[in-house]
Amino acid sequence: MTIKIITDSGADAFVSSIEGVAHQSVPLTIRAGSSSWIDDGKLNIPEFVTALKQTNERTSTACPSVHDWLDAFAGADEIFVLTITSALSGTYNSAVQAAKIFTEKHTNVKIHVFDTLSAGPQIRLLAEDIATMINDGLHFDQVVETMKYRIRQTDLLFVLENLDNIANNGRINPAMARIAHALKLNIVGTASDAGKFEMLGKIRGSKKIFSKMLKIMEKSGYCGGRVLIDYVGFSDKAAKMKETILSVYPSAQVSLSECGGLCTYYAEDGGLMIGYEKN
Repeated sequence: MTIKIITDSGADAFVSSIEGVAHQSVPLTIRAGSSSWIDDGKLNIPEFVTALKQTNERTSTACPSVHDWLDAFAGADEIFVLTITSALSGTYNSAVQAAKIFTEKHTNVKIHVFDTLSAGPQIRLLAEDIATMINDGLHFDQVVETMKYRIRQTDLLFVLENLDNIANNGRINPAMARIAHALKLNIVGTASDAGKFEMLGKIRGSKKIFSKMLKIMEKSGYCGGRVLIDYVGFSDKAAKMKETILSVYPSAQVSLSECGGLCTYYAEDGGLMIGYEKN
């Protein structure tokens, strides 16, 4: 039996397996006017960031097509799909439609599509959970049922220095982006229970931001579990966040990765995305 975990590129890190279980990433596309970039793990992130900064045209993202998902499903008997939040993208609906088409033709194949209501490192935490359950011998239905709870036992926190792309994409009021830039504010936010952008606060400067981020994590239930930190452009900020976490929770498992194209688009230069376990 072939088991596969499939994420879209909103999960960032592009790997061929997760904890020994086959993994495939299905790319989204980022557009700015007549220019477009496929988020397939081969994107030159610094050049991509520069291009976005220089464009005055409206930007957008495009979800994978049904055909893209059908190609990814091929050759597997049991498939677990984790998509970026449906509040930001049509990826979840596209995957669900593809799963219905595929299982009608391949009646012995099992597919479950999870709307993670999140993005980036939180999705990878969930993918790791699925792989662990598979390796522990849990059956398909047991994994699906357990994941309904695991999604609520993980969370996403992010800090943004720039809000231009989010504003340009129509996710927030452009006036907020201009004010944040003028006052040099760091915007701290999370994915709400509905999977939407939710601002938690504004922090001026960077000296206290890491300890404040950890306090927000603790308030939502973090007490020393796994943490995945994705960054755009400034690995030293991610390293400082890791150092802050380990200073309080020395046995915590904290890993750092660079954002892929889609999360770079949303987090922008200097942004951090933190996925973590909570009680």
